[in-house]
Amino acid sequence: MIPFINDNQSLQRYCLQASSQKVLMLDTEFIRQSTLVPKLGLIQLYDGEQLALVDPLTISDWLPFQQLLANPNVVKVMHACMEDIEALATIGVELIRPLIDTQMAALVLGMGASVGFAALVERFTGEQLDKGESRTNWLARPLRDAQLQYAANDVLYLLPVYQHLMQQLSPERVELLQLESEQLMLRRSMQWPDHLRFIDIKNSWQLSPRALAVLQRLTEWRIQYARSKDLALTFIFKDAQLFELAKRSPGTMSQLLAIRDLPERELRRHGSHILALIEQAVDGETSEWPHPFYDAEHFPGYREAMSHIRQAVQRAAESEGVPAELLATKRQQTELLNWCWRVSPEVRAELPEPELLRGWRRDLLQRYLPWSERLGIRKPSKPTSV
Repeated sequence: MIPFINDNQSLQRYCLQASSQKVLMLDTEFIRQSTLVPKLGLIQLYDGEQLALVDPLTISDWLPFQQLLANPNVVKVMHACMEDIEALATIGVELIRPLIDTQMAALVLGMGASVGFAALVERFTGEQLDKGESRTNWLARPLRDAQLQYAANDVLYLLPVYQHLMQQLSPERVELLQLESEQLMLRRSMQWPDHLRFIDIKNSWQLSPRALAVLQRLTEWRIQYARSKDLALTFIFKDAQLFELAKRSPGTMSQLLAIRDLPERELRRHGSHILALIEQAVDGETSEWPHPFYDAEHFPGYREAMSHIRQAVQRAAESEGVPAELLATKRQQTELLNWCWRVSPEVRAELPEPELLRGWRRDLLQRYLPWSERLGIRKPSKPTSV
């Protein structure tokens, strides 16, 4: 029978035992269909000797678990861990170290980006995992034996996957993976403020300053309303719908209702408030309206600037022997462009540096970004070996 931990004392005993082991396989199951924050339904643990499934719905003391995940002497192993990190944050887990993500390890070894866990299991063990319980409601109780076994397999088979990958990785690449995991943990604390989230809306750079002022108001309101109701952003308005509202900037309810593909239920609920936000934006001081981009002297255009960043990433990846997909995702490249040219120098000084200018990426990439010194970013004195 699979051990099912649903009280503080049992969790404390398991964490004490696992703290003496070298590695800990870790996975989570959560629900996130309509909520802004994931709802943690199960935690799977396997230290190579003992397996445990932890019920987060009944545990109240997470300190032993938090200490285990922060223990530098126990390597934590996860697969595609970003969403798991976010789910674990809901129970106060702020630090997981050292951490190895097997999806990233596979990428470093040339097995492709975003390789699935089941594919790695089959590749290294020959086993085909049964995914029949993947649509389980992990918040429901009791969980059936088949569901518990499905969850347990995610850490039981993670161990041989991890072992096979480690056999092929050099110590330098293992260090790189741990450095990357540290950057993943930092990501949650390096978010842009709400009033600048409009910059992340696709194609927002195409809008006029007046429309950008509207988009800024609407985007800030949406995230704050989503937090207050714990609703997924898309359950209020999708990005494309906010873009259309900003582009048209309706001034009356009839004009608002005439815009196609807007959710009627949300218009009935928020229509008057949306019109008020639009009015506040367009009546504001024009000098305070956002601009599509700043620093016109060096900015050749959105697409041209993005092309320059892509080329720099490709050159750096080829020169340093690092997969381009690991060095810089599309999201990270867009973040860098927005930080460089979508905000004024005064605002930029108040923002966290983008991921491409932090940690191990900074040392690799700065040598290939010709405009970095203009932004006050100093090149490293010597290359970082990765």
